[in-house]
Amino acid sequence: MSTEGGAAGAAISLRATLANSKWLGTACPKCSEGFAVADQVVLCPSCFSAHHAACWRENGNTCAKDQTPGRIIEPRGRGASPASEAPAPVQAPASAGPVAALAAVARPAAPAKPAAPAAPVKGAGPAVRDAKGLRPIDGVRARIQSATNDLAPVFGTAIDEVTVTVPPENLPEAARRLKETDGLKFDYLRCLSGVDYQSDGIEVVYHLFSTRLAQKCVLKTRLAAEGDAVGTVTTVWAGADWHERETAEMFNIRFEGHPYPEPLLLERDDQGTIVPGPVLLKRFKLRPKEPPAQYGFPEQE
Repeated sequence: MSTEGGAAGAAISLRATLANSKWLGTACPKCSEGFAVADQVVLCPSCFSAHHAACWRENGNTCAKDQTPGRIIEPRGRGASPASEAPAPVQAPASAGPVAALAAVARPAAPAKPAAPAAPVKGAGPAVRDAKGLRPIDGVRARIQSATNDLAPVFGTAIDEVTVTVPPENLPEAARRLKETDGLKFDYLRCLSGVDYQSDGIEVVYHLFSTRLAQKCVLKTRLAAEGDAVGTVTTVWAGADWHERETAEMFNIRFEGHPYPEPLLLERDDQGTIVPGPVLLKRFKLRPKEPPAQYGFPEQE
């Protein structure tokens, strides 16, 4: 595949600069300007240097340091299709008589042919939309922003729900406000998981729902590296207990204040080390494929 500028390269995503992003305060190699919180950046897939998204495009979708190409995955536009234009009135030729002119005006215009559906854009993400039966995204975002404005939130949208990312030190307080604030009442923790971004750290993701107000959102925080910690939310949602234990052992992170921080699925060896280790980190080596017929299966399988 090729980029807008014609250069081939791997697909790379836009990233929002967070309060703990490692490139915050560094300079873009293209424009030499520093990065600020909420800036949209692109990381070179080869040297991992951060660029302003606009600078990456201006440089022909290539890295300004080593010229590595990369195709930005653009989010699909939110706007609705423009309304069909009204048909132009039919006008009779200037040489036509009054009868012909009257007939031309009275003649109904031919019905417009329906526009052919647009071809899907390769690499574009799913369209943003409001979920049926739930409160609109814009209203949910406005209420969350009002409740968490002093916690350095960074907002986004994932298909049909608001995402809000806060620094790790603000996560427990953000969780408490999302549950207790009138107009939010996110009383149900649907899921808690981790995402390994390798050199960009480990993201902890909390999917929330309000059973009272029929609305949902995603709360996130980013840890700089494995071994780092974020405060437990078991005091906010009791159901986070097992979720945090599993995420801790799978990604080698800690949830400070957890009442029983023991492995849920794995075991500890005689030295107290969790074995075989954080299996969901991308650095974890996969077990080699078993030889054919190892467990009695035919070789062709």
